[in-house]
Amino acid sequence: MLSSELLDKITKYLEENKEEVIDFLRDLVNLEGQHGEKEKLLLTADFLRDKFESIGLDTQVIEVGEKNAPVVTGVLNGGAAGKEIVFTGHYDTVFAAGSRGENPFYIEDGKAYGPGVCDMKGGITIAFFVVKALQEFGFNQAPVRLLFVGDEEVNHQGGCAIDLLKEYTKDILVAFNMENRYESGQLCVGRKGCYEFKCVVHGVAAHPGHAYDDGRNAIEEMSHKVIDLQAVTPKEKDRDYSVNVGTIKGGTVVNGVPDYCEAMIDVRVKSFAALDECRQKMEAACAKTYIEGTSTELILSDPMIPFESTEQVMKAYEIVKGISDEIGGTVTGSIVVGGSSDAAYIAANGSKVVCQCGVSGAFTHNVKEYAVVSSLYEAIKLFICTVYRYELFQ
Repeated sequence: MLSSELLDKITKYLEENKEEVIDFLRDLVNLEGQHGEKEKLLLTADFLRDKFESIGLDTQVIEVGEKNAPVVTGVLNGGAAGKEIVFTGHYDTVFAAGSRGENPFYIEDGKAYGPGVCDMKGGITIAFFVVKALQEFGFNQAPVRLLFVGDEEVNHQGGCAIDLLKEYTKDILVAFNMENRYESGQLCVGRKGCYEFKCVVHGVAAHPGHAYDDGRNAIEEMSHKVIDLQAVTPKEKDRDYSVNVGTIKGGTVVNGVPDYCEAMIDVRVKSFAALDECRQKMEAACAKTYIEGTSTELILSDPMIPFESTEQVMKAYEIVKGISDEIGGTVTGSIVVGGSSDAAYIAANGSKVVCQCGVSGAFTHNVKEYAVVSSLYEAIKLFICTVYRYELFQ
């Protein structure tokens, strides 16, 4: 059981740091940046590095690609015995810098607004103040790491952040991914994988006036493929995978039989087994030829793996839920969601991980995005207590 002395200490800590928590979140949100704006994101990386060092963390800023923002990591008690406890997440957002005006952060009616305030700079704020408390309280029983990437919103394309994430979470005690929680209070124990495919049809170009029969219309062939690919999606709503043809383009001029057409396809899967089944059906659809003389390719262009609800994941969730219940917290249950996150790579390592451990809020990836201010303090308390019960994860 958690001691009344520790709980009183946490209450005092939260009261003493109440304004500092908001100041940290405000400064972090006002440091904007999306993928491709590396100079902007480097300012955020510098901010995090300085904050980590200010509380005595052994800190590194690690380059992961020419155009990608770096990984910022710092560890408390790096020399302590035992496996690391890791708080992870991302500091890039989907919003371009300046798109919401200068210094876009504000608070109104108990909700904080601004680009990335919920997804997921609120979660970074929580993790930082958890580790700050541990340092101030003299916690030294286990190593605790903060690990934040700068290119999660584009699935780390063009960089090696995934490799670093796997390296740092391969042999750990437990990880908490600080993506935002829904206001309904569930922690996330599973996410669909997101795979992007390109379907390419090659036809034969010809003049539609005097050589119509010599042509093989790639757009016409693709029209059959689109219908067949869409039909791969199971009809039941609680499906294991889905296929969505999102964009299509082909041809160059109206007075020519097009010899090329391509379609971009979004595929969501609950598991690696579901991916295998779905991909086999997609390949079968693409292998079927309707117009003789055409050919079709199916190319995987951008994979983000599923976060599966493994035994290790569920064990970690049950521990956190139990601690939340013990302290009168706000965790209401578990949930599996459609969007992807880096928790998938940690779970695939065989490690314990829980996702959506961050701030509560809504409208992520939307100009209406907000974070519930009170949930910052509730989550800080929960995860200070969770770290103090680290032995439960062994």
